[in-house]
Amino acid sequence: MTRLPDGLPIALVEALLDHAADTMFYVKDTALRYVSVNSTLLRLSGRRDKRDVLGQTATQVFGRPYYTAQDEQVIRTGVALTGQLELYLRPGGQTGWCLTTKLPLLGPCGSVIGLCGISQVLPVTRDPGARYPRLAEALDTIQQRYAEPLRVRTLATSAGLSEDQFSRTIQRLFGLTPKQLLMKTRMGGASTLLLTTNLDVGEIATACGYADHSAFARQFQKVAGLTPSEFRAAGTAGDRRPLLKRQA
Repeated sequence: MTRLPDGLPIALVEALLDHAADTMFYVKDTALRYVSVNSTLLRLSGRRDKRDVLGQTATQVFGRPYYTAQDEQVIRTGVALTGQLELYLRPGGQTGWCLTTKLPLLGPCGSVIGLCGISQVLPVTRDPGARYPRLAEALDTIQQRYAEPLRVRTLATSAGLSEDQFSRTIQRLFGLTPKQLLMKTRMGGASTLLLTTNLDVGEIATACGYADHSAFARQFQKVAGLTPSEFRAAGTAGDRRPLLKRQA
């Protein structure tokens, strides 16, 4: 659990993190209303003034119930969530990814009075092939064959690295473990299919390597904060792109 040091105002932390261009920072009260946000969160919300965000919930700001259950869990249990890989919709319907940590905030009597969180925005694309040519084949395998039951050891071998070397290199390049990168690729593929096709959720689960459709739905909701159907509705409502027809 977390206490801010005595005399350290949240405004000072916020002002410092206003300069962290790739990191969202926020503080919420027990009703999950924003008490403090930095400029990165403001920009990604599509709002221009922090006053348009403060006092609002994430559902009100982003127009969808992002991670409400997750926030409620932190408030209820007082247990931190660390290194959560999360998918979100940007203004206009594009998807983005971040690594999130949320900590409960304690009041003077030791009770939970809110939470604070940071979400590191991950780069949209990276092409390490030029600097790390041995990784190119493994990364291409992840991108092209993510529907298959890929193993980290097999990917490492194709890159000419030991499993430990491969894991360290992926972590250094992407800020993710190989398993997180594979899951991110699968969920990214699923989000694209949800927003650009009329395939049903079961078909999308199969296309993204999940034989158990319920497991797919649970994993998608964990990373996106929305069910696949809710994500599709939110994305198509915000973007209004025509859906591609399913092939007969």
